[in-house]
Amino acid sequence: MHSDVETVKSRTNIVDIVGEYVKLTKAGNSFKACCPFHQEKTPSFNVNEEKQFYHCFGCGAGGDVFSFIMEIENLGFREALVLLAQKAGVELQTGFTGSSRESQDRKKKLYDILELTTKFYEKQLWSGEGAKKALPYLRNRGLSDEVIKKFRLGYAPDGWSHVQDFLRKKGFDNEIILQTGTIIKNDKGKTYDRFRNRIMFPISDVMGRTIGFTSRVLPEDDKNQAKYINTPETILYHKSNVLYGINHAKQSIKQNNSVVVVEGNMDVIAASNSDIDNTIAVSGTAMTQDHIRILKRYTDQFTLFFDADEAGVVAARRSALLCLKEDVQLKMILLKEGKDAADIAKNDPEKLRNIINTAKNAIDVFIGIAKDTYDIKEPHGKRQAIEFVTELLSHISNDIEREEWISRCAKAFDVEFRLVNIAVTKQIDEHSDKTDKVQATDAMHLQMTQAEQSQMQRIYKSIVLMMMAYPHVWEYVYKNREKYGEVLDQKTITALMREGPDCNFSIGEFVSKDYHRESLYKAAMQMQQQYETEHEDGGSPIDDTETYIAIATENLNKRKMERLVALMNEAEANGDYDAQKQLLKQVSALSQQVINNT
Repeated sequence: MHSDVETVKSRTNIVDIVGEYVKLTKAGNSFKACCPFHQEKTPSFNVNEEKQFYHCFGCGAGGDVFSFIMEIENLGFREALVLLAQKAGVELQTGFTGSSRESQDRKKKLYDILELTTKFYEKQLWSGEGAKKALPYLRNRGLSDEVIKKFRLGYAPDGWSHVQDFLRKKGFDNEIILQTGTIIKNDKGKTYDRFRNRIMFPISDVMGRTIGFTSRVLPEDDKNQAKYINTPETILYHKSNVLYGINHAKQSIKQNNSVVVVEGNMDVIAASNSDIDNTIAVSGTAMTQDHIRILKRYTDQFTLFFDADEAGVVAARRSALLCLKEDVQLKMILLKEGKDAADIAKNDPEKLRNIINTAKNAIDVFIGIAKDTYDIKEPHGKRQAIEFVTELLSHISNDIEREEWISRCAKAFDVEFRLVNIAVTKQIDEHSDKTDKVQATDAMHLQMTQAEQSQMQRIYKSIVLMMMAYPHVWEYVYKNREKYGEVLDQKTITALMREGPDCNFSIGEFVSKDYHRESLYKAAMQMQQQYETEHEDGGSPIDDTETYIAIATENLNKRKMERLVALMNEAEANGDYDAQKQLLKQVSALSQQVINNT
């Protein structure tokens, strides 16, 4: 089976792809440019067309065309594959996604329907009845025509079957249209448009494909019906991981190394209208761990906007707990003026920028809320205030940061550091009991010094990366796995051995099964580029991998021998001669094994 990854690679020239992002200049056998991953004036970024690799001598970035797209677009491996497949005109096969050809065809139809629907709504806004009913409202909110078009805003005309009739004329039946959420079927089996007489906000995925809609009622109908209606959960639209505006904001987020998270779609558009482009909103739901993990592909610096009312504070606290769990550097803004970010952007864009730039750390904000909420002059009130804050502190994973915040909290509430530390420790213990996370550690590894453990980790990583970079090495190790023993018990190596045959020893299919493996893919491609640069003759990846395995085996055997000798001494001290004999046999067997391996 020729996997999707190899097919896409074979039909993709890295020079063409990189050339879409930077201006490449021919230099000998390669191409040069200023690196897109760090600031520089003298080009140190090289693209090797023959080997299909890139490498920056300034910052060390390097890899293949997939790792380039993953890095510059901040995409996961699956998303990078889809993007490159589209550019190369490759239709992805069943093996990669694990879903049927029928399912893939259906998804393509859903994307096509949603794209056509978006264009329909856009046309209705600019040249249909929306030009009189909806466009003036958007302009009155301070939005320029340019930003309205950028976010592809539209208008759903007043009527029961405008979209349905339009899509049916395009050749789609009601069954597939229903799966996009744009029409509804009632109890009697009749179908009709979900969105009617509303301003339409297309919701896109990170690649810019429409996956759903948010709709806003026109101002004159505000009191008669729900202000906002969203697309329901569909095959493409899952609100727990949808970020409105991410397709426009991702590059700005990366460049600024920060993201501003606001509450509404209009806030995102108004911020962009004010040249604040690193802004997104969660779509029709509270912030989730999925939202945070997607954003952390781009930055770990978050600024969250919330209303300062009771509901806003509750939402802010919930989001802060999630962010701190994910090791996010968190700032927070609570608006007390009864206006949202869109209102401020319309009236005074510079004020909005100042509010964002002067945002306070979230912990400082909650210390202030605690002081305003509880009577800290009274013992019980002080206890409540401190517990309000210490729950947040207990979710800070970095020991240094947590200790610093404990110190600041103690000072803020005029109590001893020791007492706040006790409260935080108690909260941490409660989390541990609830999550019940137990890490099993190999007994032999417990005997290693920190330096030895670091060395073993480097060796294991080298073995993993060699197998991931070179499929023939991966297959060779798998076929000879019986002779390598415990070295293959390392977690990632075990996964490679277990899944190798099913993946046809394809790194792309292995990575696609678990997004946590994406960072390993980048590392493997960078290692391969460095390896082949150092070995102009191509080197011998199999021989070098066996060397790494031999070193790891030697270290493990050394630990085993030390452990067995310690147990023999203990048995001798206890007069347990039977145990001594058994241990001596194990020592002899291990010694013979070491001799055989040398």
